[in-house]
Amino acid sequence: MPTPVGHALGGLAAYLATRGGRKDWALLIASLASALLPDLDFLIGPFAGRSYHHYFTHSLGFAALFFGVAYVLLCRIQRAAPWRDAWVMTGAYLSHIILDLLAKDTSPPFGVELLWPLSDAFFISPVAVFTDIWRGSLALLFGLHNWTAVGWEVLVLSPLVGLLWWLGRLRAQLE
Repeated sequence: MPTPVGHALGGLAAYLATRGGRKDWALLIASLASALLPDLDFLIGPFAGRSYHHYFTHSLGFAALFFGVAYVLLCRIQRAAPWRDAWVMTGAYLSHIILDLLAKDTSPPFGVELLWPLSDAFFISPVAVFTDIWRGSLALLFGLHNWTAVGWEVLVLSPLVGLLWWLGRLRAQLE
C-alpha cells in the first residue's frame, strides 16, 4: 500500500486533473485530505480488536457516500460550485483506492473491498506498481524499506503530477 506521500501525490494529481485550470487553495487542501481519508480505517482496529484496513472505506460505495457528504458540507459553507468541488474531492478520494489496488499487499485480506456494500470480495491488481509498507515498530516504519517506497512513489507519480500541472497551465492560457 502506498505511503501518505504517495496518496497525497495521487490527491494532487486528481485535483490538477479536475480543477479546470482554476487555482483554489481551499479545494487543494480539501483534495489532499480527501486522498488520505480512506486510511482513517486504521483507527477502527484498536476499538474493534482487529484490523479493518482496506475494508469499506476503500470501496466505491463509500466513495459515493463521501461524495454526498462532501456536497452537503460544501453547500453549507456556500462554495460557489459545490457539485464540481465535491467531484474534485471524490476524485482525490478515489485516487487512494486506485493506488491501493496497484500496491503489493502482504497482509490478508489482500486488496480492497472495492464493491462494498454490494459485495464483500477483495480486489487487487495482478501487477503491483507500488511496494508494501513495513509497520509494527518505529524502526520498521522509518526504516530504509519504507524510505525506498516513498522514493519510488515520488518517482512514479511526479511525472503524472507534472504533466497534469502543465496541461492545466496550457488550458488556462487557451481560455
